[in-house]
Amino acid sequence: MGSVLALFDLVGVLARRRYQTAERHFSTLGFNHSEARLLTLLHQERGTATQEALSNMLNVDRSNAGRALKNLEQRGYIERVKHDTDRRTNVVRMTAKGSAAVADIARLKTQMVEGFFGTLTEDEAGEIVRLLRKADADEAAV
Repeated sequence: MGSVLALFDLVGVLARRRYQTAERHFSTLGFNHSEARLLTLLHQERGTATQEALSNMLNVDRSNAGRALKNLEQRGYIERVKHDTDRRTNVVRMTAKGSAAVADIARLKTQMVEGFFGTLTEDEAGEIVRLLRKADADEAAV
């Protein structure tokens, strides 16, 4: 059980370090971590998603996601409109400015990854990803 506990603690350390690294790097583009992630998630959704879906994908409180979306909207990266049939639902759409920002975010993420994992090889990273996905699937089954 000692290795599993060490892994649990290490995942926490890496998560904090990743967040701090992302905050520092994304700030050079004028974004915080949540804003950059929201733009990336919206891009993965082909530029359109409901606000609730984005909040769920971001794994943060809806009010936190709402603040980040409001900020992105005010700066012209996204637009929010009411759903055609469900007026209680906001649909978020990427603007051209948002699409351009996603490309910048992706380039910055590549730079961050290169420094974050040091000498880890692609094969080693692949094995870690496989094992962590197994742990994630096991947790989801509970």
